[in-house]
Amino acid sequence: MELKERKDDVMERVARASLKQLGDIRIDDVLLFIDRGLDNMPSYMDLYHRWERQQWAVSDIDFGPDRERWQQATELEKEAALWSRRLFFNGEERVTATLAPFVWAAPKPEIEIFLSTQMVDEARHTLFFDRWWREVVGTDAADLKEILEQIRPDTNAGYNELFYDRLPGVAQRMASNPRDLDAFIEGVTIYHIVVEATLALTGQRFELESLREEGLTHLGYYQGFTAVARDESRHVNFGIKVLQEAVRDDAERFAPLIQRTLVECLPLISGTIHPPDERYFSEFGRSEDEVLEFAMNALNKRLRSIGINLAA
Repeated sequence: MELKERKDDVMERVARASLKQLGDIRIDDVLLFIDRGLDNMPSYMDLYHRWERQQWAVSDIDFGPDRERWQQATELEKEAALWSRRLFFNGEERVTATLAPFVWAAPKPEIEIFLSTQMVDEARHTLFFDRWWREVVGTDAADLKEILEQIRPDTNAGYNELFYDRLPGVAQRMASNPRDLDAFIEGVTIYHIVVEATLALTGQRFELESLREEGLTHLGYYQGFTAVARDESRHVNFGIKVLQEAVRDDAERFAPLIQRTLVECLPLISGTIHPPDERYFSEFGRSEDEVLEFAMNALNKRLRSIGINLAA
């Protein structure tokens, strides 16, 4: 009982934290929202009201300390940060660009309302990285389109397939036929479970923990990225709920669809996590195997809640 009460207190503090207060928040405390949702899933309107309470503005972030830290960073530190943040910056724009068809295809008004809030979140995340890049790294790009062209990750085929093929492809199917429920369920599996629950939150967890270990929680990036992760926790709870309901209502139809989509995407997950230089992990006390193990454990925990077994 005492542990439950402590977790409830932590979650309440995270839920109500302002942007500056997020500098005192650990990413694992943010992830408690997802774990608690596995046991007591919030309704779509609960998630909407959480969105109302957790607003933050990119324009409120002070990147002054970040500029000072960037000037002091080693070349390896800069290379590792740019590799990771390219993936996030480009990924945030890609998910923003593909989300509208999900709203059109929403099978319930409550789902449509929540997904509309997610569109705002993803646009805000994109602008968060845009501001960081301009004010900390520096760029001569005239607009967002140009900076995205400059920073597009030079990465493996797995990342490109996920963000430039599979996700846009399923979004196009929904745009062509908003009544295609199979496309909607496949899209939620890719978007909310593969991209957000497995890739994004894993990357956020390790990057934010590394910054905390280095004593850099005062940075605007730490505060803003923690706010991004708090947004993502709502999105992941939403995706789990959608897939729970689909499997509950018609397991014969939707369980194999979700399983097949996940199996096809697993190599894309490991491919995206693989760095171009192993030192991007090892120099910061991490390993690729450790990151991948965390991602897979988190994925399997969420799949059990949905009612899916990848081995089935």
